[in-house]
This record gives sequence, structure tokens and C-alpha cells, in this order.
Amino acid sequence: VNRNVNFTNSCVKRCGFCAFSRTGIDEEAYFLPIKEILRRVGEAVDLGATEICVQAGLAPNMHPDLYIDIATAIKEQVPHVHLHAFSPEEIL
Repeated sequence: VNRNVNFTNSCVKRCGFCAFSRTGIDEEAYFLPIKEILRRVGEAVDLGATEICVQAGLAPNMHPDLYIDIATAIKEQVPHVHLHAFSPEEIL
């Protein structure tokens, strides 16, 4: 069992296959705080998840340390769960 946690839908790239992304100025754009990401992770693990997938769009002006902060927080909360996180394009 796994769960996808999309921590933001804000994205500068308008891929043809992505139906959920919004630009950074759209009213529907969101950025989940780490506390909410961890709540969703905990909920998934309580339901039997053994893998957490974390991905998002290419958010404008996002501090690159946020990737480290998210991964660290998840592994501290559930070190036994496999973390499948971030696409190469997000990191670069």
C-alpha cells in the first residue's frame, strides 16, 4: 500500500498530461505545510502504507532546502516506511 502526497500544485511548467497544476498566482495554488504532510503520512501508515510517494510541481521561488526538510521530517516520523520522493526535474 502506498500514498501519494503532492505537497504543492504550484508549477511553472504546463505539462500536457498534468491536470492538477496551477501557476504560482492561481487562486487554487496550494503549498502544504510540513505538519499537514506528516498528518497525511501518519494517516497512510495507520491504514497500512509501506511506501510514501512525495511529488509536486515545479514551484516558483521554492527554497531547495524544502526537499530535504520534507524528506527528513517523514523519515523521522516513520523511519521504517519506504520513501519514494521527488522527480529529477524537481531537484534540478
